[in-house]
Amino acid sequence: MADRLHLHFPDDHPELLDPSVAQHLTALGHSVLEAHPVRGLIDIVLTDNKELHRLNSSFRGMDRPTDVLSFSLAEGQPIVTEHEEAVPSGEIYISVNQAQLQAEELDVSLQDEVGRLMVHGILHLAGYDHDTEETLRFMEHETQRFLDLHSSCPGGQHI
Repeated sequence: MADRLHLHFPDDHPELLDPSVAQHLTALGHSVLEAHPVRGLIDIVLTDNKELHRLNSSFRGMDRPTDVLSFSLAEGQPIVTEHEEAVPSGEIYISVNQAQLQAEELDVSLQDEVGRLMVHGILHLAGYDHDTEETLRFMEHETQRFLDLHSSCPGGQHI
């Protein structure tokens, strides 16, 4: 599978700059895409609360930061090209600040929480939502299934 996930890491979180983190997140993302296909390229931007607050306010009318936002660039638009994998199809923004807080609350690594948020974002790009209790349970189950398949610590270290 061509590398359809483009990860953008912040410079101010050196623990995320280790190449093994990118490898883990890429493998995790590709697993989700194999089961829940999304056409084209997906940019995954790890950023901060300030940026997620701005995006959440601008696009959802919510004047607060959030942990993850997904934007489909192809929603409702057919992708017609010979090389559809080269067409940008979505962006996922993850607040590393929120991920760190949630990782501490859940007693998991930052890498695991970023992975959880990334899977959640990819599922949104694949067309899933959590507007009912049933769809929320489905997304939570799918997210956990992929995290279990790609546990970041089978003998390695948590960041």
